[in-house]
Amino acid sequence: MTGKEIYLQSFDKQRILVYGGGSDLITDMIIHTLKSRGRIFDSVVAGKPASIYHNSSIIIIDGGPQSLDYKHHIVVFGNHASNENVTELEVLANATPKGGTIIYPKSNSALNKIGSKERPDVQAIPYETYKHEVVNGKTILISSTKEKFQVALTGDLQLQCVSAAKELLKKIGISSGNFYKAISEYKPS
Repeated sequence: MTGKEIYLQSFDKQRILVYGGGSDLITDMIIHTLKSRGRIFDSVVAGKPASIYHNSSIIIIDGGPQSLDYKHHIVVFGNHASNENVTELEVLANATPKGGTIIYPKSNSALNKIGSKERPDVQAIPYETYKHEVVNGKTILISSTKEKFQVALTGDLQLQCVSAAKELLKKIGISSGNFYKAISEYKPS
């Protein structure tokens, strides 16, 4: 199914595009959390048939070459390598409509510049490596209220993906408590 066909089939849904380095992990965390909360959603994930059959209000799209065709409302940028095509990223960010959202890694200088650029009526949400500690080889997330949650994730890239997923899920109505419960049960594939 092409990007334009997916757009036409999801015209009345909020389209959430996850794009770039770590997009598969971010998408997987988002899908895991939505499933754990019993939320109905559609998805387009690389290597799997598109799932656009539910009477849902959102579609999660793991982006690729046809990303502009999806006409996203929210774009979540993974932390791209330094040689990523900056022009392509800026085109995607600029395609975010009024009322839309750009979620981007603050530590990536190119994406920070693109994401924080002033755009009329577009919300920009930066994220960083999730606050954590490692105890006896186990990664423990530390919430803003100092609660601790053990996760099966390690390293800065995976913990940046946690932050990206959390920001997106907060934006679509998943509470912090529900996120921590789901992410502490999450096992990367």
